[in-house]
Order: sequence, then structure tokens, then C-alpha cells
Amino acid sequence: MRTQLIRAAVVALAVGAGIAAGYSAGAQPVPEKGEQTSLKPNQVMRVGEKVITAEQLLARIWDFENMLEPKDRVLAPSLAYLRDTALLELESKRLGFALTTQEIDAETKLQIERVKKQVHDQTRGMVPFEKWLERQGLTSEQFEAYIRERAYLILAKRVLVHYFEQTTPSVESSHILHKTLAEAQATHKILKETDAKKLREKFEDLAVQRSTDPGAGVSKGGLPRLYENDDTLVRPVADAIWALKDGQFSEPVKSEFGWHVVVRWRTIVPPVRTVAEMRAQLLKEPDRDRDVEYFNRWVRWVFNTQKYPLERRLPGFDCPPDKQG
Repeated sequence: MRTQLIRAAVVALAVGAGIAAGYSAGAQPVPEKGEQTSLKPNQVMRVGEKVITAEQLLARIWDFENMLEPKDRVLAPSLAYLRDTALLELESKRLGFALTTQEIDAETKLQIERVKKQVHDQTRGMVPFEKWLERQGLTSEQFEAYIRERAYLILAKRVLVHYFEQTTPSVESSHILHKTLAEAQATHKILKETDAKKLREKFEDLAVQRSTDPGAGVSKGGLPRLYENDDTLVRPVADAIWALKDGQFSEPVKSEFGWHVVVRWRTIVPPVRTVAEMRAQLLKEPDRDRDVEYFNRWVRWVFNTQKYPLERRLPGFDCPPDKQG
């Protein structure tokens, strides 16, 4: 609590001091929108002969955001958004996937209708959609243009992630997590003495009874679908699963969470198909925006398998603005 109060006081002081200094110096209002000027790309403002660059602006925002709670920051999520947008475009090109104007038009209309429904539900029908747009400072044309720009990304994300899931080999597996090696060895001994036909039943019973994984009571030890190179699981556990054959379980495996006994139930090898062959089906797949991990898994898999180089240079975060290095 004390840290939060200090942070709030620092933010208030920083913002308040900036405003006070501006007014006391007789500062002119900051222009809301620039007209055509002599400024070049990366230059955002001229004050007399002093040119303020976009890099300096970014550095100032990073400086301010460091005083905010992570949930209130916008630069890091914006950077991730741009990275993911680039990946969607790169993978679309690699796989030969492109969208038609008609498909983007249809998705734009669908997304606008969804927003209208959300506004209606949240306001219980008391605020017309046009009034809601006005409160956002948007015209219907501006809002439609905003949605249309993102319709491509919505569709590309839907198609590419579902294509990955439906065409990439994966395995179904489970684990039992213990705090100590001795406990894991005891579980392993029981499994060795279990008839192969009853292995799954026994493994799930032991997971419910013994596993320290908080979700074991519901999942019975089941792990998320594992795709090679998706980095869903910690490396020792993933490596142990991939080293097994279907129906086999491992010796105790150590990770940062404790000792695991893992089992590989089955390998799923879907037929090899192209995006073009599956296009109509993929476009109809549901979006899963509430399940962030399914998209993050695709991002990790793309980086691990396609080896796209990733570099970063953030003014004010990685380096001083307007300087190399």
C-alpha cells in the first residue's frame, strides 16, 4: 500500500509540475492537430528553432509510464500489437493467404454489429449507438474506417492460428506434480506395477489424489495440447514428453515447479493440407479473443520454427533518443 501511495504521489507531482511550469511560463496551447508544415518524418513539433522528434516523444512517454501500474501502460502492449501484426503479415505471405475486399467488407459489418450489441447491452438500450459514438469523439465514418483497418487482422489471426492447430502434429499428455523426489518416485513405482490397460485410470486417480498442481482436481493431470516448438510447457517437462512413445510414462523429471511424472497418451498427426484447401472452413472458425494463450502459443511457435529475426530499439527504454546504440 505504501508503494502505491508513493507511486501515485510521484505521478501526481510529475504531472502537476509539468502543467504548472507550462502555465507559469506562459506556454501556448499544444496544437491538437498539425496542418501541413515543413516538418519531416520523425519530427513532431517545432518550437522556434528547436525541433522535437518522435523519438523524444516516445522517451518521454516511457519515462512517464514507468511510474504507472503495468495495467495502465500502453506502450508495451502497443509494441506487442505491432510485432504480432508483422507476424500475421509475414505468415500470410509465406503461406500464400490473402483476403478479398468482399471478405473484409463482411467482417467489418459483422464487427460493427457486435459493437452495437455490446453498447446496447452495457447501457441497457438507454444510449443510442450514434450517441455513444459522439461520446467517443468519433463519426460513424471514422469508426467504420477504424474497424475496417482491423478486419484484416481479425481474419488473418483466425485463419492462421486455426490452420496451425489443425495441421501441425501434437501430443496429448498428462503429469503428476510432486514437491519432492521421493514422492515422485513412489508414484512412479505404483505406475510401474499397474496393468497397461488400466494405466490411464490409475494415472488420473493418482493425479487427483497426489498432484500439487492446483488444477489437477479438475483436469486429472491433463496438460494443454502440446505442439513441438510451442514453448507451452517448461523445457524439462516438454523434452520428457517428446522423448516418450505413446502410452509411456517417464521417470521423475525436475523443473522449477517440482518433480513431475509425465505420460504421453497419443500423438495426433493431421493430414497435410494447404491454407487454400482449408480456406472456407478456416474463415468460419470461431474467434477466441478471451483465450490469450492460444494466440501467444502461435506467436512462440512461429518465432521458433520460422526464425524471423527480432530486434528492438526503444528510445528512452533501450537507448537515448536520437542516438545510435
